[in-house]
Amino acid sequence: MGPLGTWGVPLLLLLLLLSKQGGEASTARTCPQEPLRAACRTSECCFQDPPYPDADSGSASGPRNLSCYRIPSAGYECSWQYEGPTAGVSHFLRCCLSSGRCCYFAAGSATRLRFSDQARVPVLCTVTLWVESRARNQTEKSTNVTLQLYNSVRYEPPLGDIRVSKSAGQLRLEWETPDKQVRAEVQFRHRTHSSPWKLGDCGPQDGDTESCLCPLEMNVAQEFQLRRRHWENQRSLWSKWSSPVCIPPKNPPPPQVRFSVEQLGRDGRRRLTLKEQPTQLELPEGCRGPASGAEVTYRVRLHMLSCLCKAKATRTVHLGKTLNLSGAAYNVTVTSWNRFGPGLNQTWHIPADTHTEPGALNISVGTSGTTLYWPARAHSTTYCIEWQPVGQHGSLANCNLTAPQDPDLAGMATYSWSREFGAMEQEKCYYITVLASVRPEKLTLWSTVLSAYHFGGNASVAGMPPHVSVKNHSSDSVSVDWEPSVLSTCPGVLKQYVIRCRDEDSNQVSEQPVQPTETQVTLRGLRAGVAYTVQVRADTAWLRGAWSQPQRFSIEPHGTCAHPCPHPVPAPPLSLLEGRRLGSVSTRWTSRKRHPCRRPWWWS
Repeated sequence: MGPLGTWGVPLLLLLLLLSKQGGEASTARTCPQEPLRAACRTSECCFQDPPYPDADSGSASGPRNLSCYRIPSAGYECSWQYEGPTAGVSHFLRCCLSSGRCCYFAAGSATRLRFSDQARVPVLCTVTLWVESRARNQTEKSTNVTLQLYNSVRYEPPLGDIRVSKSAGQLRLEWETPDKQVRAEVQFRHRTHSSPWKLGDCGPQDGDTESCLCPLEMNVAQEFQLRRRHWENQRSLWSKWSSPVCIPPKNPPPPQVRFSVEQLGRDGRRRLTLKEQPTQLELPEGCRGPASGAEVTYRVRLHMLSCLCKAKATRTVHLGKTLNLSGAAYNVTVTSWNRFGPGLNQTWHIPADTHTEPGALNISVGTSGTTLYWPARAHSTTYCIEWQPVGQHGSLANCNLTAPQDPDLAGMATYSWSREFGAMEQEKCYYITVLASVRPEKLTLWSTVLSAYHFGGNASVAGMPPHVSVKNHSSDSVSVDWEPSVLSTCPGVLKQYVIRCRDEDSNQVSEQPVQPTETQVTLRGLRAGVAYTVQVRADTAWLRGAWSQPQRFSIEPHGTCAHPCPHPVPAPPLSLLEGRRLGSVSTRWTSRKRHPCRRPWWWS
């Protein structure tokens, strides 16, 4: 055998041995042996014996459903469930390498543990993990999990704010993609209060934001949850489900509200109380907490209809607040709201408080314009003066806003305006309101100073009954009828009618007041063949009216009217004079012969 044959076989054996050692060395470089340390760091897997006996109690309870995985940009995580006594329990995550060496993490009472790739666990190699739980001096173990941690990827569910909107009759959910977790597959599940979970697919996602179109229920609330996984890695795990996304019904229930309005107080304000009658909106289990997103709230929109010249006419508040209002007219609208915006609404009209106080408002109307005087409020008060003809639509109301003013020496506030800016017409009834506020920009800080009816023009002449007629009633009586005075259209202005009858033979005159609602009286005890005259006037609380045109009549012996028989006579044209309040005048019977006061002979 030659030299090559002599050395060939030993050389081949040497090469095979070196090749085997080289392979072992390569494996050692991929999964190196961790050196022993005297003390373990809390962030590392400790390669020492655990601080308890190595035994398994064999109990059916304990740790279970262990899952370990890599979370991109967040390291590694193992999570598990635990059934058993929680008092004093301690969990230990055990890890064994292919070489047989083992280490542990102390997790305390937590059932989730995160660690980095610097925690002495070879994430590129196959390892075996399990959980040991110590409670009441017993050890319970979970089932083992064997895997390569780096290849077991688990994405996170959508984190942070999930934006909700409606799109073409469907629900659109949108969120920011978790950092370094692109190219994901997304699923959703949803349920109502009475239905189980239903699974749906959002499709693949690839971008900085991800979204999902989901069904939108019309009349019931829904709970949605989302989960994600890497779509290109077949070993990747589904993330846990996201926090609940609670969706109200597309059509929120209408508001159920009761409200009450108190009488106007001495401060010129009245209290409006709105109380919600709870709606029975049934919610899924995950949406029953406060501010879940499925709840329905109610908002109150207050619209002040009076004093349109002020800067702000509306205010919106949440239902449940007590509002203080002036005596003005308001519309109160309660609207249901959910996360999609407003829904159904209900509106109530609160009419103006028309209680008036005679004498509280002094008015002077002249050729140059109109001046009003009223008891002033606090310093720097802004007043709103509104007047409108009675019986006409509120859009015709005139409105003036004063600059902030202080009371004058007499404690009065005044406001004047010329005829060019809405002077009051003669012989018309007006309803006048004065409102006040020290902060006119705040709608709920207005109060009513006063409200009153005012008849523009000379009420004495204008109030004369336009037609008076006398008709036979019996052989010794007649009926006197008249058309209502124009003052009767102005509430509180007409105080009474006064009937005057004169016996032309004796020249005796008697007067008698009647209620302002009456338009007829019967004169009795009349003598046949005697001539009489009758007149009617209309009095206000501050001014005696003018007598109507005299009506002359007599009664024939057989109860017929003497010629000429009286007919209704129209009142003369009314003059347009300045009108002002002068104070009250008492009514009394009068006689040209100054007879003592007594009931007229003709009064029934």
